[in-house]
Amino acid sequence: MLVRKDVEKGIGKLPDLIRKLVAEALDDLAAQGPWPHGWNVKQIGSQGYRLRLTYRYRMRYAAEQRVLLIQVIYVGHRKDAYE
Repeated sequence: MLVRKDVEKGIGKLPDLIRKLVAEALDDLAAQGPWPHGWNVKQIGSQGYRLRLTYRYRMRYAAEQRVLLIQVIYVGHRKDAYE
């Protein structure tokens, strides 16, 4: 699993509850693949996914099915998630 450097820095600035949810989501993504059970996930584009952390925070990631390579693109408030 790859997490971009700018995303790692952004995660550090999030509230504690959201950081815990991000850690849980990353663990579930690593264990279960791009469609982790118990999370609200929607596909955006051909290889892009959006995972809902809370009603305000989202995580965007891309996944390659053949190798199970997941790259986290964005974690943050929903108002900025789709820019």
